[in-house]
Amino acid sequence: MTDMTHVGLPAPDLRVDVPMRDGVTLDTCVWLPAGGGPVPAILIRTPYSRAVSGVNEPPMVRYLQSGLAVVMQQIRGIGRSGGHFAFMAPHERDDGYDAVEWIAAQDWCTGAVGLDGHSYAGMTQLTTAIAQPPHLRCMAPAVVSTDFFLEPPYVGGVFSRMHTLVWCEALDFPSMLEPKDGAFAMHGFMSDPSLLASWLSRPVRAAGAGLKGDLRKHYEDSLDHPTFDDWWAARSFSAEDFAKITVPTLVVSGNFDPSVGTMHLWRGLEAGPVSPDRRWLLIGPWDHNGAYNGGDRYHGPFDLGPDSDLDLVALRIAFFKHYLVDESDGALPKARVQHFLTGANRWVAGDAFPLPGAAERVLHLASGGHANSLRGDGWLLDAAPDGAAVADSFVDDPDWPIVCPLPGLKGPHHRLDLRELARHHDVLVYQTGPLAAPLTVMGEARLELEVSADVPDADVVVYLVEVAADGNWNFLAFGQLRLRYREGFDREVMLTPGEVVPISFTLSHAAHEIPAGGNLALLVLGGNFPLLDPNPHGLGPIADQTENRPAQQWLHHGGSHRAALCLPVLA
Repeated sequence: MTDMTHVGLPAPDLRVDVPMRDGVTLDTCVWLPAGGGPVPAILIRTPYSRAVSGVNEPPMVRYLQSGLAVVMQQIRGIGRSGGHFAFMAPHERDDGYDAVEWIAAQDWCTGAVGLDGHSYAGMTQLTTAIAQPPHLRCMAPAVVSTDFFLEPPYVGGVFSRMHTLVWCEALDFPSMLEPKDGAFAMHGFMSDPSLLASWLSRPVRAAGAGLKGDLRKHYEDSLDHPTFDDWWAARSFSAEDFAKITVPTLVVSGNFDPSVGTMHLWRGLEAGPVSPDRRWLLIGPWDHNGAYNGGDRYHGPFDLGPDSDLDLVALRIAFFKHYLVDESDGALPKARVQHFLTGANRWVAGDAFPLPGAAERVLHLASGGHANSLRGDGWLLDAAPDGAAVADSFVDDPDWPIVCPLPGLKGPHHRLDLRELARHHDVLVYQTGPLAAPLTVMGEARLELEVSADVPDADVVVYLVEVAADGNWNFLAFGQLRLRYREGFDREVMLTPGEVVPISFTLSHAAHEIPAGGNLALLVLGGNFPLLDPNPHGLGPIADQTENRPAQQWLHHGGSHRAALCLPVLA
């Protein structure tokens, strides 16, 4: 697999306060390759310090070794950069444009600039490309977020207090080149009473009191806009925005990354007017950071096999050099779409996604009314149950939330097993039983359910799981919906206690082959703590509710009720 030995960047050759069009200057570090002469440049625009994102520097060292300059710029209001930070603010488009054109005008640059980076640094690539700076030649965004009501700050409409507080902590540092202790200090929450209290206290708004300045404002702004309104629209990506992305684009994600924005981005680019031969989709056996740095043969419970070995950094270098140096040199990806399939441990390829052979298999939820835990009677059936209506029920208590796993929290080699979650009485479990033939899940599953509750608001959380032959319950995908948003994230429609309502939502992307004899399971519950804030189950704005109450929730199936898992499969 890719050599992950950490080799960091040296001190920058240049450090410049680069002026933007409104006079604000941004802290910008430049590394130049040996040999002199004008060279193409790779720009990374980031909110993180090198202390936080230093794990990403080995690829940048290889860029330098290949003859490309590396430019790292701190976004507005972060570290030593001037101005005010605002999450995905409209000014990012102008700042990205100005940064590209400033680089192209320097005597050490040939005038050709590419964009690089993952996560937030992938999102700033999109804002820059939408602005269409003349000297931008290509970009490689990885594991981006594009819809902030499906990913933090709101995940399925559920505010992620933990992620927002921890992320703000990671952005609170004095300078790009100075260390900051405590960033991403989430691991000890079960043993740190003060940290745990900050993630469970009411009201949610008060939990941000320890943040300062722009970061405090980001926390409060997120809470002050609990629906998709004009404020969020200015920070999101529309079809018109995607149509403005005209440069060659390599879109990258990983099998083990929980982000959902990558596929939203890909669909947006595919729907645009730009020729399809100017974009590629690569999804490999990587987690969030691995989608930039490359991965390892082993991840959690999976031995990914020798075919998983792909030098992701070398592939990006070839892509950049093709468009920044000489289009006759370097190699572009072999196919427009390349996807690693875990379980089978092989790559699949095609000219579009979904891949050839894709179909939908509908599995229906059924039980005798006691689907609680893996000891219950829940089933996933190919045919809809033809008996009388049945309801499975569970309780979600925000004062005693069920602790759910955080994929990747303990590192790529942690063996994530959902058996403990499935043993909980207030988790509904539906299983296929041993499969007669292999089942290949490839894409984003969709749930269509009918539910009710005895409170005016509640959450539905699901996990898609492989029950492996060794007994491990392997995580495949997850999804969730806060029910006040069941008619859309642009409005809040409260529940009438006891009324049965239809809901539908998608799960995160999965690509895994379950062998014959294996078992697919669906877990349904009412919360996902600590990633998601527990629902207080009351009326009014979540940010200001001060009291919690438990919720009794029902999932209805049989009779006239539809309860279906619409599973994307690959033949």
